Amino acid sequence: MSFYLVLVLILVLQSSVLVGIFESYLFVPDLLLCFLFLSSLKGQVNYGRGFLAGLLLDILQGSLGWHASGKLLALMVLDIIKGRFYINLVSTLIIAYAVVAIIEHAYRYILFRAKYYYPMDFHALLGFLIELFIVYYFGKKSLKGSDEA
Repeated sequence: MSFYLVLVLILVLQSSVLVGIFESYLFVPDLLLCFLFLSSLKGQVNYGRGFLAGLLLDILQGSLGWHASGKLLALMVLDIIKGRFYINLVSTLIIAYAVVAIIEHAYRYILFRAKYYYPMDFHALLGFLIELFIVYYFGKKSLKGSDEA
């Protein structure tokens, strides 16, 4: 139940507050991807939760499957990475998230550019750095918590 409460908070924050700050849906830090990545870090990757979260974000933003397909792609890449590598250090966590996020952001950027012309901007890099910091901060706590157990 706590997953869905945090999900609703992230969806509201990402779909309304952050869009006003970062000027475009394309440049908003993808907190939902951070949350799905960290929640799928231990155990099995849950594609149903990823699809539901992406679909709800699509409904809130009116983006017609843009987020749902991107989140499913990101979870598939994460599943492949988890099958090949152990993510038990902060450095591997950051590298794995960077790979997943770059693939997902490139996919969304290609879809967005197919419909609209939108140049790259400093805000895209700033959003990505914010995502990396969030994954570093919460991932370090998550990895430290799993080591103690």
